[in-house]
Amino acid sequence: MSKQNLYLLINTLILLVLGLGFILLYATVIPTEPKDRLFGEVITCDEEVELTKIPVIGHYEILHTVHDAYNLSGDKIGTVYHVIARNGFIETPDDEFGYIELLVGIDLDDLVYVEIITLSQTSVYNVAIQNYIYEYYQGFEISGLLSIPVVNVESDLESGATASMSTGAVKRLVTMAINEYLNPTLSLSEVTKG
Repeated sequence: MSKQNLYLLINTLILLVLGLGFILLYATVIPTEPKDRLFGEVITCDEEVELTKIPVIGHYEILHTVHDAYNLSGDKIGTVYHVIARNGFIETPDDEFGYIELLVGIDLDDLVYVEIITLSQTSVYNVAIQNYIYEYYQGFEISGLLSIPVVNVESDLESGATASMSTGAVKRLVTMAINEYLNPTLSLSEVTKG
């Protein structure tokens, strides 16, 4: 084996090790899932508690599940709520309903973060609604909820004021999560104890 081939083999092995290291780092440390992006770090959630079953028919806005969130060290960093709205604002004529599915994270300092799982509204409004969520619902204090506008004036001027129906739904969903955080629903065991 010549020196050039040996250097080529060594460099190939070095690049392979670096590539595998990057993949391992990316998979374990860099937040890629919506639940991870809530708190800006990779988290694990404990067993989910279902607060409301998802209705089979009709329009609804529900607080579906709640989890406690833990960082990689195992320390609790917050609470995650899964909220869903189904309405009549459809993305394509093939759809029967429009959906807004969000994760609402509340950290130990009572700062609220919202991450989109599914946003399927009238396609013209999706970008405006996304911008609204990322502008107003990233790290605000619980006490600041009332100051968040329902109508995003700029997007409503572009969309013809219909986006405010969806932004209102977003605010109601976040409000439901905050209310549950501040006043948790009694569990069945607590109710039966008296």
